[in-house]
Amino acid sequence: MFFRRRLSIVRRLRNVARRVLCPLLAMLWLSPAWAQGPLYAASDSPSHVVFLAGSENISFNLVFRKRLEDALPKGIKLARYADDAVIKSPDSLIITLGASSLNDVVQQNPRSPVLALMVTEDQFSQYQAIDEQTITALYLNPPLKRQALLGQQILPQATQVALLARAGAEQQYRGLAEALARYGLELRVFTVDNPQNLASTLSRALNFGDFLLGTPDPEIYNRQTIKHILLTTYRHNRILIGPERAFVQAGALASTYAPTDTIVTDAAQIISEYVRSGQLPRAHYPDDFAVLFNEQVARSLNIPLPDRDSVLQALKRLESSSTGVGNE
Repeated sequence: MFFRRRLSIVRRLRNVARRVLCPLLAMLWLSPAWAQGPLYAASDSPSHVVFLAGSENISFNLVFRKRLEDALPKGIKLARYADDAVIKSPDSLIITLGASSLNDVVQQNPRSPVLALMVTEDQFSQYQAIDEQTITALYLNPPLKRQALLGQQILPQATQVALLARAGAEQQYRGLAEALARYGLELRVFTVDNPQNLASTLSRALNFGDFLLGTPDPEIYNRQTIKHILLTTYRHNRILIGPERAFVQAGALASTYAPTDTIVTDAAQIISEYVRSGQLPRAHYPDDFAVLFNEQVARSLNIPLPDRDSVLQALKRLESSSTGVGNE
């Protein structure tokens, strides 16, 4: 009698399970949210992956990645670049840090969309002719027009600017010369035919210009030549502007530059827009910039430096009132 009653209870429980639990499980199984995996808010799940190919400077890579991750929306995940991972996700954007990283990625994945960071305009120029690839960059070097106007802010009486260029590159500065003429600056380009005539060409340039405008051309401005360029410039009682922040630390008088935080902010905006629209902007300079002086050089040459913030605001006003920011 006892066992019959127990069996009857078990059968009733099974019937209840069939009537109640089975339909509930069926509803959960057919539910889209259940089918997609764990229950979480859509905004908490990274729906887009962006790959980061770092430079040879591991410490910089770690710092930059952390800053970029903090600047990106929650729906975008930053992953370490790997060739096999990109093959599985060919439309994912690849961020490169430095010229070497950019070259490696282009060679390995010539059709992947790329945002190049920490490269100069000159380093990036060779990739702009690649038709099959969507590629853009935030230039590391400052635009030459801004650099020349910085020199004018430091030397208000300056009217002549000298620029060194390698043979065959003279024509690319024609637009810059026309732009500077509107500010009362005459730009003259002096051609360095070979490394052996750098000294004589530099002397002629310094005899003409009120200051020397440095360019991001590694054939002229590099570790082997910069000491000679700076010493010769000092002997002529002239100053070197630029070509970038590192040269100010070496002995140039001043330069503008884009802080890392600015590059991170601009890069995050480009990434977000690409994820939204699938489009990349043209290569360009970062939106914001800062000014750096070498005060020791200024004292040695008896040059009174203007207020840094005043110079910065003046340059921004000049840029906002002109039609072009770059080298023109």
